[in-house]
Amino acid sequence: MTLIRRSPMKRRTVLCGLGGLAIGLPLLDAMRGSPARAGVLDPPKRFIVMYTPNGTIAKNFWPTNVVSQTDFELSPILTPLAAHKQDLLIVGGVDMLSAMAPNMGGSAPGDAHQKGTGQCLTATELLPGNFVGGGGQTAGWAGGISVDQEIAKHIGQDTPYTSLELGVAVQGANVRGRISYRGPGQPLPPENSPYAAYQRLFGDSLGDPVEVAQRTTRRHSVLDVVAEDYKRLRDRLGGEDRDKLHNHLLGIDAIRDRLDKAIVSFAGACQPLDLGEALDVNKIEHMPVIGGLQMDLLAMAFACDITRVATLMWTNSTSSAVLSFVDPAITDGHHALAHKGDEETMKVHHNTLINTWYASQLAALIDRLKAIPEGDGTVFDNTVILWTNEQARGNNHDRHDLPYVVAGSAGGFFKTGRYVEFSGDTGHNRLLVSLLNSMGIEAEEFGNPIYGTGPLTGLT
Repeated sequence: MTLIRRSPMKRRTVLCGLGGLAIGLPLLDAMRGSPARAGVLDPPKRFIVMYTPNGTIAKNFWPTNVVSQTDFELSPILTPLAAHKQDLLIVGGVDMLSAMAPNMGGSAPGDAHQKGTGQCLTATELLPGNFVGGGGQTAGWAGGISVDQEIAKHIGQDTPYTSLELGVAVQGANVRGRISYRGPGQPLPPENSPYAAYQRLFGDSLGDPVEVAQRTTRRHSVLDVVAEDYKRLRDRLGGEDRDKLHNHLLGIDAIRDRLDKAIVSFAGACQPLDLGEALDVNKIEHMPVIGGLQMDLLAMAFACDITRVATLMWTNSTSSAVLSFVDPAITDGHHALAHKGDEETMKVHHNTLINTWYASQLAALIDRLKAIPEGDGTVFDNTVILWTNEQARGNNHDRHDLPYVVAGSAGGFFKTGRYVEFSGDTGHNRLLVSLLNSMGIEAEEFGNPIYGTGPLTGLT
């Protein structure tokens, strides 16, 4: 089989893919024609989670030469984010307490990676189950809703899709390969293929505009006929049956509305993407290109106001992927590499390179969002991105002082350009409360409240 090689998309290429940028226009109003969607004075807020696995290298992650919250130097791992330093909120001293404590009367289900992955966005202990982890420990799915889905419940009702779950080489239908949960025991699988995701999001809108309009007209005609038939039947029925039919009619209207929302009116920065020749999404060497396409798709979904909540999961916890595209000298799988001792300087260097590459992907995502104008600014101005992990250190499964980076101010809610440190058993569920608040959701607790309530202080 001939390997097809493509270079990761540069920012200029992304701009070409997005079409001519309508500088100064109320972007989403122009695209969707609905003032309620995105007014000039009050653009919609958006939320993204970027997950990377297997912990980090603490000494190469946290800022150095720290004089104050605003006076510090980015670490080697965070160097790719230098152009966006003033847009970052680096949050230190936060622990994943929910993934460290035993549950009532014994040890909580799951090994370290299972707990960390299932709880990174839920802050709720795992349910009992049959997923086998390290040391023979078992677990089920997470026991609560994830923060992205809680946000989607509040801000995702006016878009065709309440949320978008994307993955890059995520392997395994188990707790280690899921971060989004609609509720207890209800995981949402990430879509590894940008080609499948693109067809799902934009398929009804692609092709000749006349054909799209004709399909819409035919669909309306069919639904109109069904509705008229129901109305005629309703006149012949008694009260209880009328109520049942009334509910059916409401359902037909909901279907019509949902299908109409799925038709994207391409305009301005909202344009069809050219994904190029299809690659095998399961080949690790294709990760840079597949990941770039997923980020293109995510940015386009925001530009077209298809959704306002998204997660991007890079591989999965305990991933054995050999990321030699980062450096040809890397020959160990990422999970095995993360377990190497601190004294193995070359292995630590390789793991640092991998985490630095992931930081460069966050920078590329920010670039894409900054390239989409909205009102007097960009889509990024009204967005917040959480970069999260299931571990702090991979070689001892430590879940103290997790490597959290918040990018974007969510429309001025967060005070960025800072490195903020906490101390003394600060639960990560409080960080999730802060993220809920940034989206305009009034909440004092999230996940299991025994690990803390209220938002983190000093972030806004």
